[in-house]
Amino acid sequence: MFEMIGVIIKKELKRVFTDKRLIFTTLILPPVMLVVLYGIIGMGASGMMEDIESHTSRIALIDVPKEVEEAIKATGSQVKIIDKEDMENAKEEIKAGELDVMIEFDPEFIQKATNYTEMPPPYVNTYHNSSEDYSSTAYYMVRDILMQYENYLLGVRMGDESYASVFDIDENNPENIIVDDKKASGRLLSMLLPMLITIFLFAGAMSLGPDSIAGEKERGTMATLLMTPVKREVIAFGKVISLGILAFLSALSSFLGIVIALPLLAESFSGEMGMNLSDYINYGATDYMMILGILISMEVIFVGMISAASVVAKNVKEAGTYLMPIYFMVMIAAFSNMYSTQTPSLIEYAIPVYGSIVALKGVLSFELPLMGLALNIGISLMVGIGLVYLIKALFENENVMFNQ
Repeated sequence: MFEMIGVIIKKELKRVFTDKRLIFTTLILPPVMLVVLYGIIGMGASGMMEDIESHTSRIALIDVPKEVEEAIKATGSQVKIIDKEDMENAKEEIKAGELDVMIEFDPEFIQKATNYTEMPPPYVNTYHNSSEDYSSTAYYMVRDILMQYENYLLGVRMGDESYASVFDIDENNPENIIVDDKKASGRLLSMLLPMLITIFLFAGAMSLGPDSIAGEKERGTMATLLMTPVKREVIAFGKVISLGILAFLSALSSFLGIVIALPLLAESFSGEMGMNLSDYINYGATDYMMILGILISMEVIFVGMISAASVVAKNVKEAGTYLMPIYFMVMIAAFSNMYSTQTPSLIEYAIPVYGSIVALKGVLSFELPLMGLALNIGISLMVGIGLVYLIKALFENENVMFNQ
């Protein structure tokens, strides 16, 4: 029995390793895609921040006090003084991205601010485009200037600007932010990486599974193999084990891609959010071993599902049709946890596929409990074994194997 399983495994491995296309798509493409994709993400994010920081804000002012105009000019912004009659045109320019912010001051601003005991407070209206990064950045800058100007006016009223401040918030408290920089930076990487890894793993297994079983049914070689004196379970186990070996190699190649991609991604995000990720992202051997264990256990489920769908299908095209809903569900599981901020409960680690994504996110953010890891890998292996026995039962069904 074991000898025949070995023969089938050898046959399947030879089929793949003599096909340059399969070698490329299964073993070479996943790590290359991870490195390239995360390099592009990192460079894009860094470039976007640099572009926003280097942009010269364009601000239109109406009836602006001299102090505010000078404060805005001091930031290096381009200032344009306009009349109320030009407001509608300025709004269209903001909408088109040609102007960042417009500020409209009360025509009687100084008079009302000075005679505050006898007159109502003056108004200040701001206009910006929240869908434009340049406009939003300029708006927050302008808002800070207006708040400072308000404190200045309060100080004038009270005789000293310091009187406008009743108390200082964290003025002499350099330790006001208490955060684990390692975990904070790890959260950034854990947002996208688990989703992409999951999709790559499933796609890698899906590129091999259908042709291994449904392809042989379509070519008629499966019927010939079933007519031999070899037991059906031997054929089933041989097919699944060989696909499992190939899927393991695919998972290993993706794992190597992660090892290469993480330092590159951390370096590209250096300085983002006030921290240097390359100083804090320092995954150790234990972290990488946990990632590899999660990938292998998740791949076991993928192999089982893909093999089962391929056994039921009459040809490769039909197998692809059956696998598309499964692929869709895998993508939903991958995306559903992408932006989650809540600490997962222990039961979430026991959900097949989804739990593996949660566990991957936990490793990358340095927050994975050992019990969650053990539960996820254990459940994934149990589900994989159950799928293997389902495949064995399908192989023994004549109607399924001979497309009746």
